Amino acid sequence: MFKTTTSIIDSGTVITRLLPTIYSALRTAFRRKMTNYPMTKGLPLLDTCYDLSNNKMVLIPKISFYFQGNVEVPIYPTGILFGHSVSQVCLAFAGNSIASDLGIFRNNQQKTLEVASDVRGGKLGFGTRGCS
Repeated sequence: MFKTTTSIIDSGTVITRLLPTIYSALRTAFRRKMTNYPMTKGLPLLDTCYDLSNNKMVLIPKISFYFQGNVEVPIYPTGILFGHSVSQVCLAFAGNSIASDLGIFRNNQQKTLEVASDVRGGKLGFGTRGCS
């Protein structure tokens, strides 16, 4: 588990950006779970891509974000993979180039969530099964 205060939630950013150590751990664990699928060339920012063209069904590893108070926000499969084409589907996360850059929780992973903010109280809440 990683703890940081250097992350933001942004509905305008497309690719979730993680601190380098966090991304490295996620990528390693994801690749271990996806060994049944052939890797293919990456896209700009995305280095963990697969050719799924020969598969009728794909088992996507589960990914969740955890926030203060042990709040789990499960990521819907469409927020885990970015599909450029069936022969090039990529892990929808990227590592920042330097550790001091902000982590960014992107909009595509928020699409299936209801996001509520209490600006005055300094709190943010998530509900699953929002828009899809």
